[in-house]
Amino acid sequence: MGRLNQGCLLNGALGMLASPKSSESQSSEQLSQVLIEHAVRSIEAGEYSAAPYPHIIFREIFPASFYRDMIRSVPNEGYEPITGTGSRMALRLYGGHVERIEPELQPLWKAVQEMLTSREVEGAIRRRLHAGLEIRARGDKVETAADLTLFAKPVIYRDSDGYEIKPHPDTRKKVVTMQLYCPEDDSQENLGTTIYQLSLKGLLHPRSYCLEPVKTIPFIPNIGYAFVVLKAYHSLTQMSWHGRPKITTDRPRISILNTFYASEQAGF
Repeated sequence: MGRLNQGCLLNGALGMLASPKSSESQSSEQLSQVLIEHAVRSIEAGEYSAAPYPHIIFREIFPASFYRDMIRSVPNEGYEPITGTGSRMALRLYGGHVERIEPELQPLWKAVQEMLTSREVEGAIRRRLHAGLEIRARGDKVETAADLTLFAKPVIYRDSDGYEIKPHPDTRKKVVTMQLYCPEDDSQENLGTTIYQLSLKGLLHPRSYCLEPVKTIPFIPNIGYAFVVLKAYHSLTQMSWHGRPKITTDRPRISILNTFYASEQAGF
């Protein structure tokens, strides 16, 4: 679908969300499909890196006009604290939790939820991260990457001043971690996630667990990344180390974490 036609379809779908109730279901489905098709193209066009572990960085995961509406429609209700300090708050977009946010925002976020949990997006992630999933499959003692099960569970995160998370590879309950950055502009660029690798140079970095920073994915509008979760028993040299040093910010750091779990019962 060309950019012009895609934009026209998106505007039409957005307009139909405000149409009479009898057509709301159809309108929401059309919007979800627009978002799915756009996201798949973004993921397929993303920049793949095999080192220090398989990951991709993609841009414009949402259509630009929809993204502008979305960041103006971040919910204020339905969050739960994740950290003891309250520096990270989470709003689940699965298991019926969309119904806990403001009613007027629910159609938009339902469409986002349907996109992120779609088979099409899962398929794009599987294709782009196939090499990492093969490493994961060997460690999990399953025959091929296709035998790994993925259950997507998206969550909106609001991180405030003082939030940090030490370098970690993620729990083995997660198969793929996918994060979408949702800032209004480039002013929070330095608040992105850092990717690490094991290195003797890590001894020079306090509290680094012998890890060396490889790159920080800039926290700028409408980009994201995804990686396969790899523990020591998957690969000692390609563990999926990542983290976020303490942030200093005067407004929330908004992102969507779309975690693909190994079990439908996993999550929080």
